[in-house]
Amino acid sequence: MAYEKLRMGVSPLTKTVYVGRVTKDEKMWIDKKDMTEEFLKCCAEYFEAGTENTLTVDGKPYLILIAKEDS
Repeated sequence: MAYEKLRMGVSPLTKTVYVGRVTKDEKMWIDKKDMTEEFLKCCAEYFEAGTENTLTVDGKPYLILIAKEDS
């Protein structure tokens, strides 16, 4: 599978993060894989614990707060 053809999306109903291939009009998945756990792990590693980060998506700013819970 060519990397250029991969897309990432989030289900609005289940909040599941998927990676896979979509149709040419990008309205339907051809095939997909649940990557929620891997996505969240990457986010936790990217945004260090105890930090505040501002992220702009589609021109809208979002404040990301990361805290590590003591186990």
